[in-house]
Amino acid sequence: MNQVFVHDQLIRFSHCDPAAIVYFPRFFDLAHATMEDWFATAVGHPLPELISQRRVGTPTVSIQCDFSKPLRMGDTLRFELRVSRLGNASADLDYRGLKDATEHLRITQTVVFMDLDAARAVPIPDDVHTAILPFVTVTGKPPQ
Repeated sequence: MNQVFVHDQLIRFSHCDPAAIVYFPRFFDLAHATMEDWFATAVGHPLPELISQRRVGTPTVSIQCDFSKPLRMGDTLRFELRVSRLGNASADLDYRGLKDATEHLRITQTVVFMDLDAARAVPIPDDVHTAILPFVTVTGKPPQ
């Protein structure tokens, strides 16, 4: 438990607004890219496989972000992903967005596992649940 998935992403021109800082909705795209890479490389169950072969999706049902410092084109955003809650059919993902070890943002996202054909929530597949367990924070909250 308490494993952290770390994902570095270069902030590009396409992420920024005319003020040359990251346009806030782009952080959700960057977080989703982190989640996709986490599923593929750390959990071992890539989303394309879950979606197309197993017909299980992971839609977001809740997301919240606190911004403390801006990021600019050319910065490297380091997302740290932890799981603060792992339920029967859903999980709370916590992201800390850092630049040079200083926190710039924090995102909390709830995803639900969904049978794509029936359009309803389903229990997290056992093999996926087991692979996620190492990322669950013991305290339920990421470190400050």
